[in-house]
Amino acid sequence: MRSTSAAWQGGIALVVLLVASGVSLGGQQAPPNPLGQPLLDASGQLRDDAFIRIPLRPEDERYADIEGDRLKEMLLEVDAISLADRDAGTIFWGRNVGTASHVATQDWVEGHFRRNGLDTVSRQSFDLNPVWHPTAWELTFASGAQTFTLASARPPQGAPSTPPGGLEFDLVWVGGGSDADYLGRDVVGKAVLIQDIPRPGTLRHSIRDEGSVARAFEKGAAAVGIVYGISDNFAVWQRTGDGPGFNLGYEDGMRLRDRLGRGERVRVRYTMESERRSGLQAASVWGTLPGVSDEEILIIAHMDGYFQSALDNASGLAVMMGLLEHYAKTSLAERPRTLRFLASVGHHGGPGTSWLHDNRETALANTVLAINLEHVAAVRTKYWGPRLRMMNAVSPMRWWVNGSPILLDTVLDAFNRFNVGVTADMEGGASGEMGRMARDVPSIQVITSPEIKHTEQDTPEWVPAVGLEQIGRAYAKIIDGIGAVDREALQPAGARSSG
Repeated sequence: MRSTSAAWQGGIALVVLLVASGVSLGGQQAPPNPLGQPLLDASGQLRDDAFIRIPLRPEDERYADIEGDRLKEMLLEVDAISLADRDAGTIFWGRNVGTASHVATQDWVEGHFRRNGLDTVSRQSFDLNPVWHPTAWELTFASGAQTFTLASARPPQGAPSTPPGGLEFDLVWVGGGSDADYLGRDVVGKAVLIQDIPRPGTLRHSIRDEGSVARAFEKGAAAVGIVYGISDNFAVWQRTGDGPGFNLGYEDGMRLRDRLGRGERVRVRYTMESERRSGLQAASVWGTLPGVSDEEILIIAHMDGYFQSALDNASGLAVMMGLLEHYAKTSLAERPRTLRFLASVGHHGGPGTSWLHDNRETALANTVLAINLEHVAAVRTKYWGPRLRMMNAVSPMRWWVNGSPILLDTVLDAFNRFNVGVTADMEGGASGEMGRMARDVPSIQVITSPEIKHTEQDTPEWVPAVGLEQIGRAYAKIIDGIGAVDREALQPAGARSSG
């Protein structure tokens, strides 16, 4: 039941120590390098100043105030809200809707809006579906006379209460959980252990693509254990449908697999106390920075997040505030269009921006462009042995543009100027917070979903200051670049022809 972020950070430091001591990650002895680890700080973390940076062009000096260290500072303020929720003893902690920490995030956003002089700052409340709230849980394993816990072990999100004495099952390894993996295995009344491979991130991965959880229960399993990933020990709270189950990180999952491979009998005991809280509300926060015209550029970032959720979505909130601070210092004449900021209630457990789509005829009547700030900067990584290794570069992102060739050219020019890497092929639609409304108006987003998303390892170390800086400056360049472009000229061709 403890946070594993400290364990993860310690893991990085351990790798550095082993390498510096002459032990390679593959277990082979290697002579120590007298130069040490020049890109890491004393705790073994990749330094923010070690990242590749592209100098500003002279004509872009106006964006120098959108500065990475300042954006990272604001990200850490949001991160602190999650840590306070954890330290208060909340089990399913973070900035989840219907909780005091989500209200604290609303307060943080509103404070920034007011300090920067936004007009019509307000909160828009939404009724929530019943919110899952775990009050106690325990997950233990036994083999022979030994009973033990595993650092990454977590029950599934949404799990109902177990009987007072809990549930206990024999454990069976079934690989990836395909039909072939069940041949010759008796799983009736047992807990199956399935390895889940990201493709990438926790939203698109093997266990969902193959329907492994549902298949397990169809085969007679009484519970499903999910081993997440192919490296490290990421702790998650993935769902196991309507049946009981649990989650493990890769390292802990391999420990259990190896015990089973040696012929040991492993049993798992699981107890859970939880409730569904009804009648709760959560709010989005709105603010407006007036421009010369009442045509609006809508800038969105969702507030909710699991655990520290530094990437998802403190990164988006930090860039939103960076854009706000930048434009709040400009004169009215320098803002051809009104900038409207929406800190969205969120989509993990709230209505997100679906309200905008459902009320698009009025809510988006003046919107000429929507920008979604979500998972906007992550460290680029490389698998090497059992570790996901950080690199001193920002990860390329998926991207989406809905609009005219003029808008597309403006976006790509800004990405090029500020070193925003994207996939070669553009997405067929927007995802995340802007998914439902992305075709209602011209819209753009970049987004990345690495392995740490939705895990307890979504910590600030994975969000480089230079990445926040790059995308913040790029979006400001786009906003300015379309300032003199007629609204109709930003529309997709089909929208223009239909009026």
